[in-house]
Amino acid sequence: MKKLTILAILVLLTTWGCRTDNDGIQTLTDIIVTPQEITIHSGASRQLIAQTFPVNNQGVEFSWLSENPDVASVSSAGVLNAKQAGSTHIVVRGANLEKKIPVTVNHHLVISIGSAKYEIDTLGYEELGQGIKWLKFSIPEFVNGLGTLGKGLVVNSLEVDLSNTDNKIEVWSAPPSGQINRERPLAAFNRKKEEYDAQGRKPVAAINGDFYLLAADNNTGYSYINSRPLGLEVTNGMLIQTPFSRPNALIVGDDGAPHYGEISFSGSVEAGDQNYTLKEVNGFAEAGELTLFNNMANAYVTNSAFAWSPYTSTMVSLSQPENGWRVNDRIEFTVQGIEHNIDGGRDFNNGEGAVLVGNESFSSINSYTFLSNLSIGDKVGVVMNVNVGGSILTDKNINAIGYESVMLENGTTTNTWNEAHPRTGIGFSRDGSKYYLVVIDGRQIDFSVGATTGEVGDILKSLGAFTGMNLDGGGSSSITINGQVKNTPSDGSERAVANGIMITTKK
Repeated sequence: MKKLTILAILVLLTTWGCRTDNDGIQTLTDIIVTPQEITIHSGASRQLIAQTFPVNNQGVEFSWLSENPDVASVSSAGVLNAKQAGSTHIVVRGANLEKKIPVTVNHHLVISIGSAKYEIDTLGYEELGQGIKWLKFSIPEFVNGLGTLGKGLVVNSLEVDLSNTDNKIEVWSAPPSGQINRERPLAAFNRKKEEYDAQGRKPVAAINGDFYLLAADNNTGYSYINSRPLGLEVTNGMLIQTPFSRPNALIVGDDGAPHYGEISFSGSVEAGDQNYTLKEVNGFAEAGELTLFNNMANAYVTNSAFAWSPYTSTMVSLSQPENGWRVNDRIEFTVQGIEHNIDGGRDFNNGEGAVLVGNESFSSINSYTFLSNLSIGDKVGVVMNVNVGGSILTDKNINAIGYESVMLENGTTTNTWNEAHPRTGIGFSRDGSKYYLVVIDGRQIDFSVGATTGEVGDILKSLGAFTGMNLDGGGSSSITINGQVKNTPSDGSERAVANGIMITTKK
């Protein structure tokens, strides 16, 4: 009786989960795949093996397919090939049954920093649009070489392919706000969403931009412009700021092509047969000089753009520019109002496109008298030229931002700042079709110790850049992806900054 019970149990175990046909032959009830779940680096391969259950089923043919062959493909023999970071399922079918195997593909990326090579740990990856990729990774064993804060480096990176014409790199500028003109990148991202929505576009990422704002002891002696960033600033053809104390800028042309180097500004204002030199945009002009202010000028006390002069001045209100804002082209305005003998400045009026400010001087020919000869209804032509290396660009709807230094040039890194800090950088490929943005955390013990500018240049190069620039760093370094801050700012939260870079695409 005991032997009979044991035999019955063995029969039960053998037939459990199985079906038999009328001839008593066991039929297929499941497919067993080895491995049952896969995590793999891009570029790697793995053989998958499928077996019938029960195992004595013969003659079953299996077919294989991938739900997303762009992430991972599979051959008819069950060989998986990982292509790019992402998630998918491999599906195997046989005898009217199927089994799905989850597959996760991580980036297989080697970063060279100095003479050391590091294989990264992927912390996050997402395709934000066609040709826009966000990758967050860490290098736990990285040491910055300066003996500070232990080990580790955490990097957020973006790759943006501008050969896809849906994608754009744009400069965002903090709006006028009580003489501060600063904004957190996340707030800028959320603020711009509605504007982009009306254009059938959407923002997908934002980082901080130009370097430090001017200090109170700036060399003009006037506090009105303390909030200016240091370099050129242009957003979609609207010139926000002419170069001030830093002549370097990166310019993304109409077609996405990069221009960079020493930048200068030249401008003029024409009315009838009169022509006068335009000295500045949204900035400082000496006695007798002419300045143009638009509604992105710095605020003063109120949350409105402020047209101002330290001299007695004439202020001429202009309409919105016909056919929109552009640089390196003549744009036309209509005179809407003229105010004489202004001391100090005034806020923008609703609907006002720009204000020309002419400063009084002892000279008989000056901007003050030039503007005083205008009448309401007159047409005024304004030219604002951006010069790179002495040559005027032909691009009109550019985006431009100042930078501190070049840290990767023609594939060679330079170390212009041998201190380890949080860093923000931008670079582009040899052919200029792809841009690479990095935000590196720093000043955090045994988490992310920060990097020198030379080390950032090495990282940009490893990602695919041929040339790269150093933007503002330290507590300013911040990156927002789809409305979420993805790095760990060294201040503990985002720092408000003057401007930054926004990545947008079609909805």
